Amino acid sequence: MRAVGARPYTVIFSTATVDGRIASSTGYSMLSCSYDLTRLRLLRGAAEAVMVGASTVLLDNPSLRKRLEPRSDRYYRVVVDGRLRIHEDLRLLREPGPPVIVFTATRDPEKIRRLESRGARVHLVGDDGVIDLGEAMRILVTVYGVRRLLVEGGGVLNYSMLREGLVDELRVTYTPYVFAAGRSVVDDPEARGFATTSESPRLRLVCMEKCPCGNCVHAAYRVESTCCPPASGPYIEPCLSQKLRGLTTRAEQLYEW
Repeated sequence: MRAVGARPYTVIFSTATVDGRIASSTGYSMLSCSYDLTRLRLLRGAAEAVMVGASTVLLDNPSLRKRLEPRSDRYYRVVVDGRLRIHEDLRLLREPGPPVIVFTATRDPEKIRRLESRGARVHLVGDDGVIDLGEAMRILVTVYGVRRLLVEGGGVLNYSMLREGLVDELRVTYTPYVFAAGRSVVDDPEARGFATTSESPRLRLVCMEKCPCGNCVHAAYRVESTCCPPASGPYIEPCLSQKLRGLTTRAEQLYEW
């Protein structure tokens, strides 16, 4: 963990089974109820950028466009892709929407040219496929003015952000399912992880609430072991159930994210 100079206030949001899986062994990940999707879109509306890893983009092909009650016109969609695996036919780059920023650690001029031809802004941060997340955070603040960041996974990106001390809040909605295998909320690809509780990020529970659907639980934790102060403070209240009851999500848009 090292100081990075400047970084946004960062919230990780995931929806998981009760055994902590965000996707099954087949890649199935449709876990959210309509209230949980509303919660996600409120978090996006309060943030100035949403960030995902390359695996999430390739597996789920999200648009990352939908927001509720946006607090700023500034909104970027950010992809962390150390090996530059994403391609220009993904929805992020093929469909109209907010600007796309790509952080990579792979020098591939032709691939970068193709992504930039679709409007992506590509930054090389790191070497040999290993992203310098601290530098990526610094660029978001100093180049793009992003002070409030929402991270939507996957598990490998969540782990890397927590390991580097770049996360201020961890929010997880637990759904009434069990997968027993698949992708986790926090996943170390090298299977080392945090060996003891003393190595684990220090978390403090700030909200635990039953979802208005009646069958899910949302937990919000403040991360107390960060590398350095963020550029902003908390940007949304910990508990949102009362607000969710007053908002609706059309059924046909349920998994349009």
